[in-house]
Amino acid sequence: MNAIRKIATTLGGVTLAVSGVFFAAPAAQADVSTCMSYLESLGYPFKTEHFYGCYHAKRDWNLCYDILRNENIHYGVAARACDLGAAA
Repeated sequence: MNAIRKIATTLGGVTLAVSGVFFAAPAAQADVSTCMSYLESLGYPFKTEHFYGCYHAKRDWNLCYDILRNENIHYGVAARACDLGAAA
């Protein structure tokens, strides 16, 4: 009986750990999507550089901002987009 509990507990822990990885991974993409959607809603069409800026927002806000500003995105819009991309 004790062995069955140990096996069940181990399998339950592994299941939770694996499902946590799958649930956590889309969150990073959602932040990029939010940033990109914000830019597109303000008339900035999709560009690879915009994606890269939004992608880097979570790790390096300044890099995100610099990339977007180099693409001639207004400073206030770039700052807000990076804020949205960096949101947890």
